[in-house]
Amino acid sequence: MDLSAIEISAAGMQVQRKRMDLVAANLANVDTTSAREEPLRSEDGPRGVRHVPYRRQVASIVQGLNGLPSLRVTEDASAFREEQQPEHPHATAAGTVLYPNVNPMVEMVDLITASRAYEANLTAVEVAKSMHQGALRILG
Repeated sequence: MDLSAIEISAAGMQVQRKRMDLVAANLANVDTTSAREEPLRSEDGPRGVRHVPYRRQVASIVQGLNGLPSLRVTEDASAFREEQQPEHPHATAAGTVLYPNVNPMVEMVDLITASRAYEANLTAVEVAKSMHQGALRILG
């Protein structure tokens, strides 16, 4: 199947927009110490809950249907940030609080990269559109 430049660039714009949404979600959850709860167990059975922080989402651009770019989202497996805050409601018995593995500087770089790629795809759409209009003028 032959894809037009406009179809490819439009798919690229969709992928970059989704990347920007993912970065926004990561930044919004930079301090989320309890994205979910897991039961703590002992020999006698359940004993309270463990607060699991938000885990950074990572975007990878892959080839999707019909050869168009698509986005694969995975979780960043790096370690959570630990801070000593015994007064925090999600602190462990040792007074440690786990924070998400989100680095705002890395997220901002990803956001700028996705924004520039979006702009490049938009420019490609505009150039293809201009070329099509020029061809129609010649034929008309």
